[in-house]
Amino acid sequence: MSRYDQQQGPGIGATLKDARRRMGMDIKEAEDRTKIRTRYLRALEAEDWEVLPAPAYVRGFLRTYGQILGLDGEALADRFRRSFEEPAAAAPPEPVIRNRRPNGGRRAPGSGPPSRSGPIVAIGAGVVILLIVLAIIGITSGDDESPPKARPAERGKAKDAERVTDPGKSSAEPIDISVEPLAATRICLVGGGEALIDSQVLAVGATETFSGEKNYRLDLIGGGSVKVKAGGDEEKLEPDGNATFEADSEGISEVTYAGPDCP
Repeated sequence: MSRYDQQQGPGIGATLKDARRRMGMDIKEAEDRTKIRTRYLRALEAEDWEVLPAPAYVRGFLRTYGQILGLDGEALADRFRRSFEEPAAAAPPEPVIRNRRPNGGRRAPGSGPPSRSGPIVAIGAGVVILLIVLAIIGITSGDDESPPKARPAERGKAKDAERVTDPGKSSAEPIDISVEPLAATRICLVGGGEALIDSQVLAVGATETFSGEKNYRLDLIGGGSVKVKAGGDEEKLEPDGNATFEADSEGISEVTYAGPDCP
């Protein structure tokens, strides 16, 4: 049983469900207003945390859902963090058991300490062979001509091809992403293999913010106009038709259209 289960009062899920019912709101209306998929809303109300994505997204869902229901969403997210994310106390280290020699640690009569000359000779021979191989490689590779440097346009195409062929590749650091529609736009936002915004039409000013992932995919279906902040970069995206953008710690860039599936 977790520390959260030992607390008095209604749980996070019961608090959300009671607030929604008091407002006379069904789960479909809650999905439309929060832009959170129905199965995630039901999982929040049932406290079925295994169905939900990473804890960072759970906290974001709790903030959004709580605010829509007139609750303190920040307090719900903090309650979840303290109850389910704080690491358990580290287990004590296992004792080190040393092997003992027979006869109380005394060597048998006539036996001396083990010789170390064999391993030392083998290591020395290995080092010499490695140096010879490296010298041969250096001599033979010195005659090769260096490949010409790619032009900036070619480097951009190579990076785009790399991202398209390996969409799971991510940058070194997790980032936050904020999507603000400047016109009604159908959006698909994918992070961590999950649809954070599942082909939803967002109205002007309906800003959505997510965090915790190193790489995001943003599809603007049928074009549109949005302002995106990610990885220290801010871009106004206004494609005329279907377009896909990728955001990571290096910024925001357009790649080959990945739709219409989301994700």
